[in-house]
Amino acid sequence: MMVFVNRKGTNSYKWDMKPERAPEDLISMWVADMDFKSPEPVIKALKERVEHGVFGYTFKDDEYFESLIHWMRSYHDIEIKREWIVPVPGVVFGIAASLRVFTEEGDGVIIQPPVYWPFFSTIRENKRKIIENELVYENGTYKMNFEDLENKVKDARAFILCSPHNPVGRVWNESELKTLIEVLKRNDVFLISDEIHADLIFKKFHSTVEFYEIYDKIVVLTSPSKTFNIPSLHIANALIPNEDLRKSFEDYVHALHLDMTNPLSMMAMVTAYKEGRKWLEETLKYIRRNMEIVVKWTESKDYVDAYFPEGTYLLWLDFRKTELDSDEIFEKLIKSGLWLQNGKNFGSAGNGFMRMNVATSEKIVKEALQRINKAFL
Repeated sequence: MMVFVNRKGTNSYKWDMKPERAPEDLISMWVADMDFKSPEPVIKALKERVEHGVFGYTFKDDEYFESLIHWMRSYHDIEIKREWIVPVPGVVFGIAASLRVFTEEGDGVIIQPPVYWPFFSTIRENKRKIIENELVYENGTYKMNFEDLENKVKDARAFILCSPHNPVGRVWNESELKTLIEVLKRNDVFLISDEIHADLIFKKFHSTVEFYEIYDKIVVLTSPSKTFNIPSLHIANALIPNEDLRKSFEDYVHALHLDMTNPLSMMAMVTAYKEGRKWLEETLKYIRRNMEIVVKWTESKDYVDAYFPEGTYLLWLDFRKTELDSDEIFEKLIKSGLWLQNGKNFGSAGNGFMRMNVATSEKIVKEALQRINKAFL
């Protein structure tokens, strides 16, 4: 059963951090985590492990790998092999490690703005060059610009895909992914695929790992963290079908001594993948209702638009009708008591947009809409 929790006063990054000018009753819908308790079986398993009372060195056993294989098969109808799986501390770490292992300083790396902002910072911090292949926004949805990609891919060594896409909510279809992979293959460009939102979907999801027989210069990054609301447990996995590439990646992770096992994280992942599906299905139904509330509400407003995403628990609100800069929109919303994620954080293509996390209570969603209305009346 899905349970809403008031997270204030728990050192919550989302609820206990505030801009200086924010009112005391600020509603926070910016950071991408949920306000719901994790699945009860996960909580129970963690309690039992804590009661054991010893937190010594631990290794990942067969159950760890088999739980991920089972989840991919049962939830997505995707077959992966045990030897492909390389545990990592997190998806962003996996992106950074991939850049370090498979590219050189100064190499071009393609991203598709508006996109998750750590893509920008991770490329810069690792001294690679950002190449922007902006998504095209048409008729209330986004699509890839393959013509632009063909022009830019020759200057790139790697491509970072967000699938499902954060913040625009696209779940790329099989045809789009195949076309993308064919372009990358022709140009010998390495693919890094961030699939952290893969389980939070409202249509069929296809992983890029399904295309490994066509092109295997890929690293697919997945995690139970967003799915089951356990991001602070820092657990993720890289799927790397190519044996030589996998060996290079594993050697890098080992050299940093980041391949140790946290028994609580491991217990949470295994239990979630084995026993968390019912909770996830209930949670997605609740999130969908919240999304419907917001989208329907925008239909009667002349200053904001929204469309129903294909995945994630994030809504991409379009305020461009106001002709205001995103910073101006952000300040108006903060003044009215609502913290949404500034669209500019996702690149210049996000100017005029705000990202709203609706993985919270219906009551909070409805109050947030009143505060948006207050900001623009």
